[in-house]
Amino acid sequence: MKKRELGHKLGLAVCAGAALGLSTGCSIEGASDEPLEAFESHSSAIIGGQVAEASPWAVQVFDVRGSTGDFYQCTGTLVAARWVLTAQHCIADEGETSAVRVGSNTYREGRRIAVDAVEVHSADADIALLHLTENADGPFVQLAQATSVATGRDATAYGWGSEGTPLVMAPSLKKATIHIDGWYSAEELIATGVTGAGWSGDSGGPWFVDGRQVAVFTASNGQDGTNLHARQLGVDVARHRAWIDATIAGGPTVHPSGQVVLHDLSNFSGVSQGFGIGRYDLPNMTIIGDNRVSAIRVPAGLRVTAFMHGDFGGEARVFTSDTNLVAAGFDNTISSIVVAHASDPQPDVVTFYENANFSGASVVYGVGSSLFYSTPWDQRASSVRVPSGFRLTLYNGLWRYSAEWRVLTADANLAPQNFDNQTRSFLIERL
Repeated sequence: MKKRELGHKLGLAVCAGAALGLSTGCSIEGASDEPLEAFESHSSAIIGGQVAEASPWAVQVFDVRGSTGDFYQCTGTLVAARWVLTAQHCIADEGETSAVRVGSNTYREGRRIAVDAVEVHSADADIALLHLTENADGPFVQLAQATSVATGRDATAYGWGSEGTPLVMAPSLKKATIHIDGWYSAEELIATGVTGAGWSGDSGGPWFVDGRQVAVFTASNGQDGTNLHARQLGVDVARHRAWIDATIAGGPTVHPSGQVVLHDLSNFSGVSQGFGIGRYDLPNMTIIGDNRVSAIRVPAGLRVTAFMHGDFGGEARVFTSDTNLVAAGFDNTISSIVVAHASDPQPDVVTFYENANFSGASVVYGVGSSLFYSTPWDQRASSVRVPSGFRLTLYNGLWRYSAEWRVLTADANLAPQNFDNQTRSFLIERL
């Protein structure tokens, strides 16, 4: 999930746990991203604690930002030769890719390996697997069994950091003892620092109990760079063990050739999800999630109608070929889609045309109320197509405050309705 977007879903800012005002666990060294609301932008890690023993399974996760190079982002763990476990908010954003360094406790040292695929369990779960372009040498961490319970136990947390000094990373991996108090949510554990506590830059790092990784650190609360006893959130590994094992065994996702594929990065990479013929809302439990799509692949012969709102409402776009949505001006806005054969009738949208007889430029909308005010379509529509089962009400002002309106349930030229080039707002309803 994109770093900002995960927090937006939770109501505040960049990382999981925001609903309790938790400080972000992610680190953006030298980043231009401004702080969001109450969250910290400091690039720090374990506060207190001590220097860790040699940990060749520990992974440094970097954003790769074009010509500006690698920016340290998060901690992770090597769980197989080509797989790194980390937090979902640590994955690359638009215009970035990811890379890791493995095999060294020293900051910015170790073997650098590029990431070529990202797998997530769901849009909301702050856990991810990064697939590497080359095999990394072990050892690999041992993961908690699916039946294990870590609550009530002391754990050891690991991460890179600067002990509270903003934007300056510590030279070596650190560790601290924390106590896992219980559950924060159905899949997140909540803990309290004992000898130290995590902060930005520790996100994605492991919590170990009895030598097995039981959680992926995602956020902290009450951390100001000095608090050894801050509250911590970690995604429970046991509850995701089946997904982790299946992903490692199956490899990066390969979508069937006949599916439409939505991607969260405009270069047709990153998190993706495939869809066959059908109608789909994009709620949080889906892989791609709501308002996350930046590119769309459309096989020949198919048509995708994409809506800004859930339940097939709001402004829509129709795609019949692969499209970079950033370039198309429809980035991170899709909340529902209809996949159909390109030759099928279009029953899901009202189409507005600039000229009579359904010609010239056009724009499409699904159910709901919308405005043409301050858009290129203000007082521009001259004809409309209204599918069977829909009712369109056109207004020459702001909805019910308008001086005039027209109600249509079929295709129409607007000049005979004495409403040519007058529409400024409208309401689309299903009958």
